[in-house]
Amino acid sequence: MSKSGRLCLAGILALLLCPAAAWAHAHLKRSEPASGARVGSPQIIRLWFSERPEIALTGVTLTNQSGNIFSVGPPQVNAADPLEVSFRVSASLPAGKYMVAWRTVSSDGHPSRGSFPFIILNTPGTAAYESLSPSRATGTATQPADSGSASNRADTEQLDGSASVSNSLTRALSFGGILLLIGVIVFNLLVVARSDRIGSELVWRMESRAAVVGIAASILVISAGFGRIYLESKMMSAMPGMQAMSMTDMAMHTRWGFALRLEIIAAFLALISFAVAIPRVRGAWLIASLAAVILAFTPALAGHAAATPRFTSMMIATDFLHVLGASSWLGNLACVMLIGVPIVLRNGGDGRWQSVATLVNTFSPVALGSATVVVLSGVIASWVHLEHLSDLWTTAYGQMLFRKLIFFAITLAIGAYNFRMVQPQLLKEEGAVRLRRSAAVELSLGVVIILITGFLTGISP
Repeated sequence: MSKSGRLCLAGILALLLCPAAAWAHAHLKRSEPASGARVGSPQIIRLWFSERPEIALTGVTLTNQSGNIFSVGPPQVNAADPLEVSFRVSASLPAGKYMVAWRTVSSDGHPSRGSFPFIILNTPGTAAYESLSPSRATGTATQPADSGSASNRADTEQLDGSASVSNSLTRALSFGGILLLIGVIVFNLLVVARSDRIGSELVWRMESRAAVVGIAASILVISAGFGRIYLESKMMSAMPGMQAMSMTDMAMHTRWGFALRLEIIAAFLALISFAVAIPRVRGAWLIASLAAVILAFTPALAGHAAATPRFTSMMIATDFLHVLGASSWLGNLACVMLIGVPIVLRNGGDGRWQSVATLVNTFSPVALGSATVVVLSGVIASWVHLEHLSDLWTTAYGQMLFRKLIFFAITLAIGAYNFRMVQPQLLKEEGAVRLRRSAAVELSLGVVIILITGFLTGISP
């Protein structure tokens, strides 16, 4: 195995062998009645979450010590506070101890559930009540509570499947496909189109090969998108108290599903555009570019950025720039090394070393600017998602982010080495050989970073 392969394998093993505890995303911040509170019969149960919940997938079960389930109304939103969900209690409740078992899904598609107790005191007007036996309970808001939910500990949240290996790897495949697809566009528009010295024949070959790679990347994004919808619907259906949801329900009735629909549609549009770009149909690359811009937004709309309760618009824009920057750097580099350099070396004739130097010199300013965008957008996202610097080593999200930062710093250092030490030697064969070796390591580290990102997006900030 090559050095780059061993480095990539070591990174993957370090990631998989050092798992971080991943808690569900929409934490219950507070409630009315509060956990353990002694109150009169409440008319409304209010819940406040740490992230915006999906109303269609949010519900509660209200039970007493005897296991009777009391009817509550459907979830209601507060227009002034998107983090609040309320449920109207259908009738007065008698004195006694009660348990509220709640379940929800945040707008980034990650489920969470928990429970908390409260006590109703003997007060006038609480004799009449309506209860349902567990076998008769129906509807989202009146499903039976989990076994063991009658714990005295408030907010007994459970680990969810969003951080499972299958979900994380599917997200990583989706991100990798998006980075490569956008990288193909950037390679064609900002590298190949500006490398006039290498000759029109080589340019045509690179454009055609780039379109083929774009087709493969589009298929990967589409497949991963359907895979994510399937795994999400399976995860929702397996969640205690949650109604079974089909892939159509997940895709059509949630904000997370809308983002995945948009991703699949944009990738399909790019697929058609790449297919007609091979015979050099006019306007095909422009349509593919528009699809790529849409794709760059979808990770933010289906991830932490859209679910962030503060600076939401800024976080979506920051995530968009982060995806564009990473694609223009690593996705573009993959195209340069897997498409551009091999074509030049095979068909460039005596001037192939000069053509390789031209190609890389055109790529370098794009990569430098893109890496800068990645750094700045990453700093902003970390500032919003982490409250303190110590969160990098004291929280699950911070620990996974710290691993990503380490691999990113190494990748950045290798890129700087290529720029300063290898690029000036490209006019000779030895320089091209060194470039291919160091670029292989850089791309291998990029694969590790994408894998880490797949796991990172399954962990709550």
